[in-house]
Amino acid sequence: MIFKKILLAVLVLLVPIEAFAAGECGLSCCIAGASSSGVTLASRFGISLQYEYSYMKPLREGSTEVTPGYVLDKKFAEGAAEYKVPTEMVMQKYSLIGSYPVTKDFMLIAIVPYVINDMTMRHRIGSMVMDMKMDTVSGIGDASLIAYYTFYQDELVRPTLRFSGGLGIKTPTGKNNEKDKNGQLYHAMMQSGTGSWDPLFMINGMVFLDPVWLQANIFYHLTTKGDSGYEFGDQLSANIVSRYQLFNNINIGLEVNGVYAGKDKDYDNRFTTNTALLDDTSNTGLFAVYVTPAIQIKIPNTGGSFEIKYQQPVYQNANGIQQVIDWRVFASLTWNF
Repeated sequence: MIFKKILLAVLVLLVPIEAFAAGECGLSCCIAGASSSGVTLASRFGISLQYEYSYMKPLREGSTEVTPGYVLDKKFAEGAAEYKVPTEMVMQKYSLIGSYPVTKDFMLIAIVPYVINDMTMRHRIGSMVMDMKMDTVSGIGDASLIAYYTFYQDELVRPTLRFSGGLGIKTPTGKNNEKDKNGQLYHAMMQSGTGSWDPLFMINGMVFLDPVWLQANIFYHLTTKGDSGYEFGDQLSANIVSRYQLFNNINIGLEVNGVYAGKDKDYDNRFTTNTALLDDTSNTGLFAVYVTPAIQIKIPNTGGSFEIKYQQPVYQNANGIQQVIDWRVFASLTWNF
């Protein structure tokens, strides 16, 4: 029986990934966090509050790190009269996640995010260079609803082997037309929402071999054109999650996360300019791999748990030139009833 479980786990972990994929994590981080935090194991209902802090500073041309000065010099050598390059970006996201088991095999999962985006830029006009800070952009993001179905589990309570999958929809609840004090649209990636209805697909496998818990999930976000004429690239992510029961109520873990994102499209050219790195869709889409150590603390004799994770990129290959993740922290408080 143990050999069978190991074999099935290996088959799940080795599913080959080929796809085209918006952004460096995006919704996939939230989905992966929801499934690994245990909110999908609730017997009556579960709730989770997740916090995500992403610090972005490096600029990459392909897989090579470059400086803001390099980018500005390159653009001016190509004939630009002015150009803006991001120097630092902080993206924060609070996500409220709720799960409700309709039957023993069928569950509904709802996700409502609130985003806070800050960015500083270097602006060159001729020989004059100045650093500037954008106004903070914040608000309710795009909410999602997922129908999550368990195809197989060996036990109803505390299963040791489970296979599941989900279909969902991301709704356009976040604003995607925020403007600065000069009446100019903020960059598309800084907006709280996308203005689009997007299908979501996921599959998940979990096995528990005491004291080790393994999970693998694949998430695909099929993006569509928003009401502003902008379409983010499709995104595929794959996560391998491991947890080790160090003590009765403390688990430590390690994850390997991969993201493959496709290029954005600005059909109506509302966001596209030739004066800013972020407003050129040729600078979108990437492939990235991260490692993520984690610690999870269960609250004794309750359905509650707390988890914190630190994510570090080990490989990033960007289309064009992009500002990418330097590091990211996740924290979540989950309660199952």
